[in-house]
Order: sequence, then structure tokens, then C-alpha cells
Amino acid sequence: MRKNKGKIVFILLTILSVLSIGINSYAHSGRTDASGGHKDNQNKSGLGSYHYHCGGHPAHLHPNGVCPYSSSASSSSSKSSTSPSSSSSSKSSTSSSASSSSSKSTTSSSSSSSSNNKPSTVEVTEIKIDEDVGSMEEGKSKFLTATVTPGNASDKSVTWKSSDESIATVSSTGMIKAIKPGKVTITATSSNGKTNSIEIEVKEKQSTENNTINVVKTSDNTNSNASNNEESSNLLGGIVVLGLLGGGSYLGYKKYKEYKKT
Repeated sequence: MRKNKGKIVFILLTILSVLSIGINSYAHSGRTDASGGHKDNQNKSGLGSYHYHCGGHPAHLHPNGVCPYSSSASSSSSKSSTSPSSSSSSKSSTSSSASSSSSKSTTSSSSSSSSNNKPSTVEVTEIKIDEDVGSMEEGKSKFLTATVTPGNASDKSVTWKSSDESIATVSSTGMIKAIKPGKVTITATSSNGKTNSIEIEVKEKQSTENNTINVVKTSDNTNSNASNNEESSNLLGGIVVLGLLGGGSYLGYKKYKEYKKT
């Protein structure tokens, strides 16, 4: 009876060992190689055609050739240096998701490095018109300049604009030309939209002909005044003469009367 029980126990142990071997062979199609991994041609693990079991850990991959279960980066680097062929084969046999993620990281790193190589742009913080022009005479021209801050700005270009070109125009280089009387605003704008403005009053041009007419009128008035003064002096002289004659006649008449009495 005891012999039969021993046989039964032996048979059960044999069956269990066979089953365990079958399960292991189903999960793993082969033994691990020197890198601690093996092939999984049917991708039963879901990790691709090749995965690792380093140190008895669950099935896993080695992103960028580094074992996630390694205790330090030095141990992983030593493994990769001792078996470069196995690490390259593991990279080539990883799943499509792992390869796509590595390509994305490579693209992002290259884009970041290229962005770091680009020179930094210095923006304009202020623009100011140098000249303070309060007024201009119509027909006159004047050149304006503008200062951009900071001095090392990447783009120092300036755009000029007149609020009313019928009163005054301004060229792209800042040359103002007064057209007719009135008030106009001249604005300078930087490349990034900073502005500064001045207001100019265009005055009417003084005519030389009017000045000549005024001078002529003044000279005419002077001549007429001189003639009037001359006439007045002549009249006064005549009155004096008449007075003298009248006085002499009176004296003569008075003497005549005295002589007659005698």
C-alpha cells in the first residue's frame, strides 16, 4: 500500500514539473542570452520580438539600451560596453512604439539645439523724434531724424507719416515739405510699432510785393505830409505879411490925422 502511495506521489510530482515546464516554454520561447534577454517571435509578452529578464525581473525592454531595473547608470553603461552587439540587436528588435518614441525624442532634441543656435532678437523699447519743429512757412522743407532705443536693437528702421498731406508731406527718409497753412501731425514708427509724434503749424508765406506796396504807401504819405507842411508855412507867411501891411497902414493913417489937426 505504501509503495502504491509513493508511486502516486511520484507521478503527481512528475505531472506538475511537466506542466511548469510547459507554462514557462509558453511564456518564453527560449533561454535568456548573455544580455539577460531572449526572443519572443510570437510577441506573446506584448513587448515586441525581443525582451529582457535581467536578474529574474519581469519581462521588460531596455529603452536607449539602459535596463530600468539597473541599480545605477554605471552598471547599465558597463553592460552596454561589454555587449555592444546585443544592445544594438535589442534596439533593432524593440516594438514600433518604442522606436517612434525614441525618434520623437531625437527630433525634439535636434529642434531644441537648433533653436539654441539662433541669435536672440533685441526689440525696440522707445523711439523719439530729435527735432522740435513748432512752425514752418509754406513752401519750406526740413529734414527730421529719430532715435531708437536701445542702441543695439535688431531692427532700427523708421516709418514716417503725415496726418494731412494737403498741409505737409513727409518722405520715407523724414523730409518734410510745407504745402499750405494749417496744423499737421508728423509721426515716426519703429519696426515693432513704437511711435512718437510732433505737431507743426504751417504759416502763410509773407509776400515781398505787399511789403513793397506798404513802403510806397508810406513814402506817399510822407510826401503828402511834407507838401501840406509847406502849404501851411506859406499860408502863415502870407498872414504875417498881411499883418505887417495892415499895421503899417494903420500907423500911416494915424500920423495923417495928427498932421491934419495941427
